[in-house]
Amino acid sequence: MNTNKLFLALMLLTSHCLGFAQFSVNTTGAHLQINSEQNIDAIFLFDKISSTTEITYIGNENIEWRKYDNSFVANTKNFSPEDATGYIVFDKINNKPLKYIWVIDYSLYPIVYNSLTTEGSCGKLTLNTSLNAPELVYYDKSKVRKTLPRIFTLKYTDYAFTDGEWKDSPVETEHHYPFTQIVINAPRKDVNICIEGDKYAREMGISVQKSCVDYKAVAVECHIKGTIEKRSGTNEYKRDDSNTTTLTGSGPLVVLLESKSNTPTAAFHEWKIYKTGSAGSYFRYSEENVRYTFNETGEFVAKLQVTNADNSCVSQDSIKISVLESLLDVPNAFTPNGDGINDEFRVVFKSIKTYKITIFNRWGQVVYQSNDPSKGWDGRIGGKPAAMGTYYYIIDATGTDTYSNGSNQGKNVVHNRKGHINLFR
Repeated sequence: MNTNKLFLALMLLTSHCLGFAQFSVNTTGAHLQINSEQNIDAIFLFDKISSTTEITYIGNENIEWRKYDNSFVANTKNFSPEDATGYIVFDKINNKPLKYIWVIDYSLYPIVYNSLTTEGSCGKLTLNTSLNAPELVYYDKSKVRKTLPRIFTLKYTDYAFTDGEWKDSPVETEHHYPFTQIVINAPRKDVNICIEGDKYAREMGISVQKSCVDYKAVAVECHIKGTIEKRSGTNEYKRDDSNTTTLTGSGPLVVLLESKSNTPTAAFHEWKIYKTGSAGSYFRYSEENVRYTFNETGEFVAKLQVTNADNSCVSQDSIKISVLESLLDVPNAFTPNGDGINDEFRVVFKSIKTYKITIFNRWGQVVYQSNDPSKGWDGRIGGKPAAMGTYYYIIDATGTDTYSNGSNQGKNVVHNRKGHINLFR
């Protein structure tokens, strides 16, 4: 901003602030000076006008106070106002009005609440309100009748699903009177809903009138959290290769499926787990959380449906699960010398369903056996280091995937391996 623009901005700000400061008030209670309404310089709200209430003009000495009808009020800079009355600061020297103000005794316009009831559904909640809030009338300098907006606040604490968890979420909305209904999103938990007003009472710091009603939630909302259970083997390839839309990993894939629903309003849970394209053939569970093992390679869907206590409201969510094709890769050497590098003979595997490995020495003696592909041979026989040299293995394994064609169509993919291992130290 250049110097001229900055100077102009400062002059406008100074003029604005001086305009606000051209009146002072002496009163025993609270008051509010409103300078935002058009075509009038100020509106004064008093929580109650008393015999000691005074408004003082700060400025020209040669003024007098008049009413809107030009009747004389006072030739001093201060005077005692009355409710629902407009006043003019009149310049006696130049014979012209300087400022126009209006005065309202707020205590004479009380808010009366008659009733507050609710009509709920799964999606929306309607609040039926019956209240009386008398108009706060004023006239601008052109003698045009206007009203100050009486703005009410609706307050309650709802449930909101944020960052994967349900958390209390305060809700506060403003509503301009008159109104007989307020429609909001159906709360996800039992709530106490209050409507209070108006904003002028809050701004003056005086007691705010309100009406409240208890509402028992019926709307349900569910979300699924899926977690792949980890296995300890570091030689399992792509154990968890999930992305933002699908849980993906090596089978058998053990998944914890958790219902993140707005319990206790969400009273009943139904899980359906099925292969993609075969929704009619599914496994069904009614627990809130399910631990499920996907033993077969392919694409799956876990679908959750929750309902409220009387089954009038329903919510659904689903998650995709992908079990990868099988893989078995066998190294041909290892170095069990304790340096932490390649100290065990281990296969690299993915989605292996059954597994058996037998390792022999050159005389055909069995030195190691295992049915767990995540475990390996540490190069010991009977607890003692085995001699360096060549050893032989036989592996019989099947994958979680199946052959898609040929004579073995539909059968699990077989991974049979025979070979030798070189043990170095």
